[in-house]
Amino acid sequence: MSIHIKNVLRLWNILKPFHKYFYLQLGLIILAQGFVVAIAYGQSKILNFLVEKNVELLIYAFTAYAIIYAIDVLIDYIAVRNTQNNLDQTLFQHIQEFSYKKILSLTPAQHIEDHSALKLTVVAKGEQAIQDIINKIITTVLPTITLAIITVATLYLQSFILAVVSTCIIITISVWSFLFQKSHHVYVTKNRDNWNEQSRQRTEAFTHLQTVKLLHREDYFLKEYLRKRLSAVNHHLVTLGRSAKHSSRRHLFTEMSVVATFAIASYLYLENAYTIGTVYLVLSLINRLYWNIGALSSVMRQIPQSYADAERYFSIIDKTPSFDESGTKNIPFKDAIVFSDVTFSYEKAGSPVFTNLSFTIPENKTTALVGSSGSGKSTIVKLLLRAYDYQDGSITIGDVELRTIDAGYLREHIGYVEQHVDLLDDTIRENIMIAVKDRDRAHALERLEEVAHLARIDKFYHRLGEKRFDTFVGERGVKLSGGERQRVGIARAIIKNPEILIFDEATSSLDSENEARVMDAIRDVSKGKTTIIIAHRLSTVRDADKIIVMDKGHVVGEGTHDELMQSNSVYQNLVAHQI
Repeated sequence: MSIHIKNVLRLWNILKPFHKYFYLQLGLIILAQGFVVAIAYGQSKILNFLVEKNVELLIYAFTAYAIIYAIDVLIDYIAVRNTQNNLDQTLFQHIQEFSYKKILSLTPAQHIEDHSALKLTVVAKGEQAIQDIINKIITTVLPTITLAIITVATLYLQSFILAVVSTCIIITISVWSFLFQKSHHVYVTKNRDNWNEQSRQRTEAFTHLQTVKLLHREDYFLKEYLRKRLSAVNHHLVTLGRSAKHSSRRHLFTEMSVVATFAIASYLYLENAYTIGTVYLVLSLINRLYWNIGALSSVMRQIPQSYADAERYFSIIDKTPSFDESGTKNIPFKDAIVFSDVTFSYEKAGSPVFTNLSFTIPENKTTALVGSSGSGKSTIVKLLLRAYDYQDGSITIGDVELRTIDAGYLREHIGYVEQHVDLLDDTIRENIMIAVKDRDRAHALERLEEVAHLARIDKFYHRLGEKRFDTFVGERGVKLSGGERQRVGIARAIIKNPEILIFDEATSSLDSENEARVMDAIRDVSKGKTTIIIAHRLSTVRDADKIIVMDKGHVVGEGTHDELMQSNSVYQNLVAHQI
């Protein structure tokens, strides 16, 4: 129970800007349910006056009756407008904004480790679940609870016996529904997990449709999807069956309760304890109340599904950054980068990637990191970008410890080009300009042609036609070739004029012609900057000012190409295998 209360309080805190609108809605609900009872009471009085044939009182009663109805309609209108303006899409947008900010606050390491498709599904379903829960609380739960309190209080004024009977029936239905929902929660949770897995698999297949088709594995994906779907459907049918059985039993009990209450009221009328108007009042209130309780029970069957989705949502939203990304700003990046006895291991890895790793990357020169796959080259880049935090040792830029530098500020001053440049489904211009802060956008746009020339984008202008930078690149840049995507990535890296440039296998997937063009671009943009190049093809790094040779997480050689060819067997072996 404590976890449920904790989740409710957490949700209430998230919705803090909307508290006043919830209080307003609660007040309107209380007024509206009060008028429901007042209308029923007025109808009962009209019946009594009809029996008595008291025309004068009937005129007064109908006038009051009309006024009450008019006020009730006004209250309903205000409640609807409050919901539409403040508790519907506006609130939903607030939840989405909150989710977005929380997800973006996590470290790159957490995004690398998590499955993006599943995370997207869980967050989207969780947001919708919260909206559904709030809607059900506003439209059903609060009105029913309010009506129950007012109705029982009214019945106490009319008949102690009926009030006690109604209270017992309400408590019985409520406890019965609560116990069922508690036992039913495990079925609903399993349902949610099944559908999430289905959604993850669909998203995975849709994300990689080209690969699926080119590998001719459509049958495999479809067979796996249908196999898991059959299991999910079977469990879903069991869940629905349990829910339907409970609903039928509860409905029968509710109807018999109405009959019993009506019978008691009729008996009191025959004993002259009630007027016909009072019998009508009792029947009207009891029918409405029991109908609302029935609707509430149906809603309470639906809420566990929404709540289960909300729980998974909270499991992601409640994550805190794996390390503190804040730190010092306004520091120079013109000095050497020094690794001193650095130890790092991935969270789920059995052994460290490297232990006591030490080397220096000189300022304003080009340094290459080479070595076989798994030697730790790309991990070094991830540490420099503060995608991960190292466990021991130090990395410094000048005299400043990397851990103490604000991660966002650091990344602003590093231009990074990865092996497969990740492009947005947008124009070439926006794919380049995404690296630029709003305050610098105007100046960067003035440099766009210059940057395009440096990155050799101008070499494929003929393919772009008149649109040039307004050309849409398609999903993940599918409309561009590999070499063209890499050149857009280089332009994105240099448009912000960073002090440090990192090229992580930026040419490994290119043919020799495109590799030559990209390497020309890299040489041009690297002048006067601290540049780090990671490469398998040693032909791309032989002109580097310094080459660091990695092997199984250790530095086994440093120097120029000529020096290493004279003295380093690991480097000689790497070169030999590429000749």
